Amino acid sequence: MNISACKQSSVESALDEAALHLEQLYEQHRLDAVQHLDIIINDSKDSLYADRMARRYYNEGGLWRWMGSPEQIALCDALDSVMHSQIGAMGFKEEVFRLPSIDQRLPLMHQPDSVPNLAQTMAQLEADLTQAYLRYVVGQRFGFTTPRKLFGKSEYDIEIDQADSAFIDLAMKQLKDKDTMLAFLAEAEQQDSAYQRLKRQLAIDSTPDARNLTLCNMERLRWRDKKHAKEASRHIFVNIASQQVWAIGPDSVINMRVCYGKPDTKTPLLSSEITRIEVNPEWGIPQSIIRNEVSGHAGDSAYFARRNYYVVGSGGQRVNPARLSSADLRSGRYAVRQRSGRGNSLGRIIFRFPNKFSVYLHDTSSPGAFKNERRAVSHGCVRLQRPFDIAEFVLPDADAWTLDKIRLSMDLQPRTEQGKKYKREHSGAIRLVNNLPLETKVPVLIDYYTYYPNPSTGKLEKWSDIYGYDKIVLKAIKPFIH
Repeated sequence: MNISACKQSSVESALDEAALHLEQLYEQHRLDAVQHLDIIINDSKDSLYADRMARRYYNEGGLWRWMGSPEQIALCDALDSVMHSQIGAMGFKEEVFRLPSIDQRLPLMHQPDSVPNLAQTMAQLEADLTQAYLRYVVGQRFGFTTPRKLFGKSEYDIEIDQADSAFIDLAMKQLKDKDTMLAFLAEAEQQDSAYQRLKRQLAIDSTPDARNLTLCNMERLRWRDKKHAKEASRHIFVNIASQQVWAIGPDSVINMRVCYGKPDTKTPLLSSEITRIEVNPEWGIPQSIIRNEVSGHAGDSAYFARRNYYVVGSGGQRVNPARLSSADLRSGRYAVRQRSGRGNSLGRIIFRFPNKFSVYLHDTSSPGAFKNERRAVSHGCVRLQRPFDIAEFVLPDADAWTLDKIRLSMDLQPRTEQGKKYKREHSGAIRLVNNLPLETKVPVLIDYYTYYPNPSTGKLEKWSDIYGYDKIVLKAIKPFIH
């Protein structure tokens, strides 16, 4: 006789009987528990998206996911364990994820015969666990705040991933077993190396200010750019808070200073793709600048001449600025443009990409501003310290003569013998290149991080909160953090 096999069989039989008893016990109380759950979820005052989706799930007849069988109790225990290990590492309060309530009731479910109000306890646990789970996966995957609500479309126009009912349905389907749920919880967290470094930094931050700085930037990294600009092998990353730009390629990084929008004309945060270069561009002055600055000089031909401005009517005809009043210029019926060449506010080269703000990366006719510690001087565009370096970056396959044609057109010294010969043989302004469409579009991201790894050195660096955005993010996540 195999005594060991008999003992194992007896143990399995006892476990099966216990599981059957537990399921029967739950089934006896299910109707009352469903009624209690209906009251709990519909009396909830919580207004987070995850909470509203939890309410919708049960109101539409969704299956109970946590209560009813020993396997479901194991699922509860697994979620509770993850929450306890991860929430502190995120710097968040356990109360936000209902852990005190869960910890009070969940141990009772291991001995349900002794629970006096089993139906009510089951209902409260079902509600708490679903709310905690959805708050966690939605927050980790999409952020605990929504940037467009914090900043508005005039300052933040990065299209980010957002939670929707399809994601909620997917999340609830992951609760079929412990391993599936644990894998989904792990995948929800941002795996970006910058986020993971900040998370490790949070564990050693010792002051409230240091923790708040880290937490603000961890939250920003949960807002995932739908265009995935930073994931491209070649992309341009402008960090307004650092007042720098990085052109990041597979095996090199170009870094330089930038000038950016003044506090009342902030550079918007956006994600796009550079589609073309213009050399010696004309500047079509935005209507906001015409109204606020140019219109005050209506009738002053000398003002327009000094700045190389000219006026165009709605039919495309040139108009003598001496004949126009301030009201005419403010009406929007006239366009004001600045001729190309030296002194043009866009400088000698501009990098165009689709966006609703008419904001671009470009050269400048006032390079002295790059010496300043604070360089908030523009109306919103980003001015580049070494724009030709960016031209080379976005044209990786350009031959030497093409690059020299750009140099010559910008009045820079040529590098090739062909370019030097051309310059000797031609006097005056050389204009070999004007509009260069890019064969391969280059992703560009203009974003805002006050604590982030420097792409050139890999070192975590802190930068000033020049637009005061940290204060806005911190206020939004304050209810979640210690």
